[in-house]
Amino acid sequence: RERASGHSASRDLARPVSASWAVCSMSVVWFHGLGDTGDGWEGAFDEVESQVEGVRFHHPDAPEAPVTIQEGDVTTSWFDLKTWPIDLSEPEDPAGLAESVKRVHEMLDNLDGNGTPANRIVLGGFSQGGTLSLFAGLTYPKKLAGIVAISGWLTCRKDFESKVHEANKDTPVLYCYGSADPVVDVSLTKRSGEILQSVLGSAVSVMPVRRGMHQPDGSEMMAASQFMIRSLKQ
Repeated sequence: RERASGHSASRDLARPVSASWAVCSMSVVWFHGLGDTGDGWEGAFDEVESQVEGVRFHHPDAPEAPVTIQEGDVTTSWFDLKTWPIDLSEPEDPAGLAESVKRVHEMLDNLDGNGTPANRIVLGGFSQGGTLSLFAGLTYPKKLAGIVAISGWLTCRKDFESKVHEANKDTPVLYCYGSADPVVDVSLTKRSGEILQSVLGSAVSVMPVRRGMHQPDGSEMMAASQFMIRSLKQ
């Protein structure tokens, strides 16, 4: 499972925003990886919660669906995956992505309507969740505080520039990936970083990290925490 070990509830993305989601001045919405649940990341960014007064973390669960690389077995997944390791041959517009993006946009609308302005929300995620955070965040029609992706990749690469909404073309983005990640091939993550830099310019920080595992290392977790703190305090 694509998860951050050592972190442990979670809420279904399809559910309406509950009372616990309402009445907070700032929010971070973090999306887990394939086969995981939101509670796999609960408490992973304690530093942010201690340094940013009024912030609330939300860890939604992906819907359950059959996944091609799992031979059709059902697991939590934001969209379908067809290659393993995931590389440049992975479909750019995978099945299920549009539905997940729509749900994320609805979630952001709900948070905004319940008192958390979009420009006080950081969207982030790990692996498949990082991919979702990039695409859902950059296509959202209201400016966000920031977007973080660790071990994710860029979908819709061929026409990515046309997908980015004017509202978020200058939104700060942190993109981290491992140079020897065994799950997401560096050919895909490096290319994703190049496209992000080409389209977003100085708004994006690309952080390649020397690691031979899929999970983030301490430097990435620290960078993500500091990025969230900066984005929410600006």
